[in-house]
Amino acid sequence: MAKGIREREFQNLMIQWSLPLGWSYTAGRSLPRETTQTVLTGHLRDAVVRLNPAVIDRFDVDAVVDEIIATVNAVDGGLVRANEQVLHLLRGRKEFRDADGVWHALKLVDFEHPTGNTLVVSDEVPITVPGKTSRRFDLVYWINGLPVVVVEVKSPTAKSGWADAAREINDVYAAEYPWFFTANVFSVASDGLKLRFGAAGAPTNLWQPFRSTADDENLAGQSDVQRSVELLLTPATVLGMLADFVLFDTSGGGTDKKYLPRYPQMEAAHLIHERVVEGGQKGLIWHHQGSGKTLLMVFAASLLLADTRTDSPTIILCSDRTQLVRQTSGVFTSALGDAYFHQPATGAELRRLLAEDVRGVISTTVHKFADAGKNLSTRENIIVLVDEAHRTQSARSESLAGQMRAAVPKARFFGMTGTPVRNLATDTFALFGDEGDPGRVLHRYSVSRSLRDEATVPVMLDPHPVGFELDDAALQAEFDQFADDFDLDDPDREILSRKFGRLTSVFANPDRIEAVCQDIVDHYLAGAYRNGLKAQVVAYNRELAVAYTDKLNELLAGFDVSQVLAEVGTHDRICAEVNISVSDAKTEDPAMRAYQLSEAEEEEQKRRFLTPKDPLCFLVVTAKLLTGFDAPNEGVLYLDKPLKAHNLFQTITRPNRTWISPEGFVKSSGVVVDYIGLAEEVQRAVQDPTAEDTIGRGGGFVTDLTALVAEFRTTFARLEDLLADVDGLDLSVHGYESVRAINNFLDTHPGAAEVFSTDYRLLARLYPLITTDKRIGKYRGGFALFGSVYTTLFKKSSDEDRKERLGELGPMVLEIINAHVHSFSVVAGQEEPLVLDSQGITILKELLALVRPKTDSDSDDAPPSAAEILDHIKAALDKGVEPGSAKYTALAERIKQLRDRIIQNSQDALEFLAEALRIARTIVNAEKHPDETVVVVDDDHVGVLSRIIEDHAPPGVTVTERNLAEEIDRVVTHTLKQSWDNADARNRGARRATATVFRKFGLKPVGEPYDSTVSYIEAHYLVD
Repeated sequence: MAKGIREREFQNLMIQWSLPLGWSYTAGRSLPRETTQTVLTGHLRDAVVRLNPAVIDRFDVDAVVDEIIATVNAVDGGLVRANEQVLHLLRGRKEFRDADGVWHALKLVDFEHPTGNTLVVSDEVPITVPGKTSRRFDLVYWINGLPVVVVEVKSPTAKSGWADAAREINDVYAAEYPWFFTANVFSVASDGLKLRFGAAGAPTNLWQPFRSTADDENLAGQSDVQRSVELLLTPATVLGMLADFVLFDTSGGGTDKKYLPRYPQMEAAHLIHERVVEGGQKGLIWHHQGSGKTLLMVFAASLLLADTRTDSPTIILCSDRTQLVRQTSGVFTSALGDAYFHQPATGAELRRLLAEDVRGVISTTVHKFADAGKNLSTRENIIVLVDEAHRTQSARSESLAGQMRAAVPKARFFGMTGTPVRNLATDTFALFGDEGDPGRVLHRYSVSRSLRDEATVPVMLDPHPVGFELDDAALQAEFDQFADDFDLDDPDREILSRKFGRLTSVFANPDRIEAVCQDIVDHYLAGAYRNGLKAQVVAYNRELAVAYTDKLNELLAGFDVSQVLAEVGTHDRICAEVNISVSDAKTEDPAMRAYQLSEAEEEEQKRRFLTPKDPLCFLVVTAKLLTGFDAPNEGVLYLDKPLKAHNLFQTITRPNRTWISPEGFVKSSGVVVDYIGLAEEVQRAVQDPTAEDTIGRGGGFVTDLTALVAEFRTTFARLEDLLADVDGLDLSVHGYESVRAINNFLDTHPGAAEVFSTDYRLLARLYPLITTDKRIGKYRGGFALFGSVYTTLFKKSSDEDRKERLGELGPMVLEIINAHVHSFSVVAGQEEPLVLDSQGITILKELLALVRPKTDSDSDDAPPSAAEILDHIKAALDKGVEPGSAKYTALAERIKQLRDRIIQNSQDALEFLAEALRIARTIVNAEKHPDETVVVVDDDHVGVLSRIIEDHAPPGVTVTERNLAEEIDRVVTHTLKQSWDNADARNRGARRATATVFRKFGLKPVGEPYDSTVSYIEAHYLVD
């Protein structure tokens, strides 16, 4: 069946699902309109007459309709502003002048009675304009002749998905025909398996599903899409969203924004509204952190302000951070104007507003209620919406929250939180939760729903514990001797012990700071940076935040970092900046004053952090920006500070926001790198206190990377067991023969290919999450081999199977395969002759002169194979050196290593011959001087470094010694060209450069061969 027919079938299904909701169907080609027209003029005219019976006789109806159509077709100020103006018109807030010059607000939509409107759904709706490419909308939903919803669909069996449909709406339809979207409430994109809705022009990570928290979380596929259509496209939902839930921020000072609600925000806002109208006094909203509670308060306030039954209320949006106050100001200024939105700058101004009985919205922080006094306003229609209700909220009368409640004693209080707080001394559930609500929660949006809806991403906990050794006895003895030398009495000794024996001393150790910061840089450059993500670093205190910033910037200026930056090609440099609280108090540490940021400077710093192209990649903090700072492009948080309970919870959710980079990278998870060892504390902190089935098991969104590594290893072992009967299979060699051998096995064993594919897809899903973990280093070769096998299976799959697998893996699969399937190699044991340049031929002749037996067939000019050369060298060894001796064993091992060396090109062959010549000379020398120690002395640094690395090669090394040596020589030489103040600085620079190369090749920069390599460099490079 053709793709187009399948799309049409899905369109027909959506129409069938829509008809019982109240829509009537008219084919696009049969609509009463020209293809150039946006509005169904007849339907609009009928609605204007029908909905305004008391005044319509005073109007020239055709002139009114023409004015409305002109407003719909005007997009001079941009689509968002035009959309705001048209929706303002549809809400009945625009006045028209009648024949007598009197102004009247005319109704264009009946919000109270949805079926009192003309509701039409059409398919294949054409749009044409001379000079533009003609387009055709898959589905359009019309209310009273205005196109309020546009739907783009893709076939459930096609390769393209809902995101492709959303991009077509954004990049094609809305870009080419923006006036068709000025009346648009929202748009819909679906591939038959998933459905998402969003504002035309909004990035795809802001397009959301529309479900119900009352439904089964596991609803999926076509059933999920049908349910979404029934919930989202019912006329009551479309009209309700139009009336109360589409908000704008076009008040200036930034990019124009349109806000649409997520379904849990819409549900919760309605419940708050209903609770207030029914006379209820309080309610607790528990929504997972990062799922949009601040905007939920805005939607709830909008509903309350629009309802005449609330009798012109005062709504206090209360936060403990000025940033959230600023976030809401633009929305309300756009919606209400300055007259109904109040943002008091001081506590005195707040008290004045309440005392003067102002109406509308007051956006403030809880701190401004300090010393507010009692009974500033005793009205009952004051509604207080408290964000992050677990903080600064308690029943104690002397607390800030207690003073706020005393100031407005008859107000209704609604708390928003996503933090587990049952065990705090201040129980948020008791303070805000109504006893009649299940679990004292008015509305709940769980962790699992948030992750399934892709409203947030999971967080991976990656433990990087920082160990250190402490000799207690020696430390105590040295301290006692110190105290004796200075004649300190016991109280003095106690004071010093308390002051310098704290945890701070360990954290402030310079070696620890350098070790942690080096690990941060290495980890960040290996993963997050390459995907355009940025990072926060959480330090123990303000002084350490400054120290970490300085050390990070020192490391980020190094040669090895510049190499990564050049490879990625986004920045010439990257940097870290500190953000800490610095007061104006006289007692403030003078050393901290230099780091004080004004409000404008802090906003600019955050703006740069949120900008992908800006070089600010690290924000180093200790307390600020751990809550309320919404940075979707933050991919990793480096945690080096002990935290507990809700503070820890708030911190580890910083990287859980969704994000898509300008290049199209989709953030699928956030990472918390833990230097403290907080795994158990994290599991306690993330428990969802509203879900009985998760008590004691964690909230489900934080996963310890160790568990993922264990799952990867287990799955890999299953594949090894599956392929155990493949003859001669070497998982470290992913060449053609290995791929063919595995494919033959899978083809001849029924069911094996499906088992292999299932386990590989699990590995592929796990691999991006743990790719920087050193514990999987030894699996990389096998994973690459499995990837190339999977590629062949994928190519042989049917279209249906391919669609299913792509749907499971997403774009990640091919990216992983391409990144880890390397060029097929020919090993040194090949039988083909070596093909070399003139230099290689010279080395070959010299080598053969040493080890090739003289025979009558020497006249044959055919070059020998690599295997033949090694056989001759081995024969010379057997002949010239006593078998069983240490000298024999060492040289035999070197021959074996050379035999395992991979030859891919002439340069590799040349290096192979040069190494073979060195071994041959050593053997000949050993034969001539049997009592001398075997030493190979090279006339260049690279050769010596190769020998050192080979002699101390750790188990499992997968790189050729010469490649590693050449990289060390290049990097160290480049590093030492810099200016150095002293010899110690040169030594440190050389050691740091060497360590960087070792880490790059997957080797530890401790022990051997690192120690011997550094000793050689310090002895020879630094005196050149």
